[in-house]
Amino acid sequence: MRVSIKLESMSLVKRLGLTKQKTVIIIMVTVIIFSAILYWLLSRTEEIKLIFTYQPSTHHIAAFIILHNHWIEEEAAKLGYKLQINEECYGSGPPQMERFAAGAVDVAYVGAAPVINEVGWSLKKGYPKAVIVAAVNLQGSALVMRTDFEYTGPKSLKKATIGTFPPGSIQDTILKDWLNKNGLSYGPPGTSGVDVFVRSADPRELITLLNASLVDGIFVPSPSPEICEYKGIGKIVESSANMIQNHPCCVLALRDSFITEHRDLAEIIVKCHIRAEQFIHKNPEEAVNIAAEKLAELWKESEEFVRTIVEKALIENPTGLVYCPDPHEIVEGVMYYVNVQWKLNYIPVKPTVDQLFDFSLYDNVYCNVGV
Repeated sequence: MRVSIKLESMSLVKRLGLTKQKTVIIIMVTVIIFSAILYWLLSRTEEIKLIFTYQPSTHHIAAFIILHNHWIEEEAAKLGYKLQINEECYGSGPPQMERFAAGAVDVAYVGAAPVINEVGWSLKKGYPKAVIVAAVNLQGSALVMRTDFEYTGPKSLKKATIGTFPPGSIQDTILKDWLNKNGLSYGPPGTSGVDVFVRSADPRELITLLNASLVDGIFVPSPSPEICEYKGIGKIVESSANMIQNHPCCVLALRDSFITEHRDLAEIIVKCHIRAEQFIHKNPEEAVNIAAEKLAELWKESEEFVRTIVEKALIENPTGLVYCPDPHEIVEGVMYYVNVQWKLNYIPVKPTVDQLFDFSLYDNVYCNVGV
């Protein structure tokens, strides 16, 4: 009996020893495989195309600074992304937001009013929704009249034709609200019984119309007013700052699904935007140079001419343009536009603050990450 027990014990030890060897081998192989997978995950590069849109305006200098310095690509590379930015330029916000609604835009430097319009319709139709993640600027537009027009105030516009951006744009929204507040009715050219005719067009066309005296005045964002005065085409008679003091103008908007799918990249974009706005204040001369180079390309004008216009827009600043990235500061103004657009029957649904804004990206970057 004792011999049998001893033999069985020795057999068990041998079996246990063999099992330990196998276990060690299995563990080693597992560690190697896991390490290889981890290395692959950490070293892999995810390729992403980013559709980045803006307008040919001094309002969007922050966008030009970001693109010029490749800040987004550099920050994204640190997280393992290989980013390809495809730029698209639009004359005004409404067509820009049409593309946004089709899901064809990731990033938009655009007026707050077109975003309201897009969100109002997306809530009804269910297509991709724009989300305001930062402010870009306050004010920055002006009413420019023919040099021979005797402007003495809003009432002197009776029977005049004013050109501005398409319905749903910031300029269209502010102009019509201002006319209403001054007791002036309006409608498209040819409308009977109205005080002021309002004609829609893009900025270059509006300047051409004013130059040809096909309109009496235009309400446009910088740098169009500065161009008109520089060329002797028209004279600035009212800034948008006088119409609605400290009103929001442009915002940085991202597609809602882009934020959900790539929140880390969304945060990078907001971070770069804040950095660019700070750059404008800290390095105004370099900001002018970057803007002049980009706008000369977009306008197909000489860089010398464009630099003169940009300097006039930023230094003389006849439109009261203010760069400000904080989305919290524009909430009241944006919601004012919501009510104006609702009264104009531009939107089928009135968006709420939560449906229009995502403050968390800005707050996280500004308060926790730093710029």
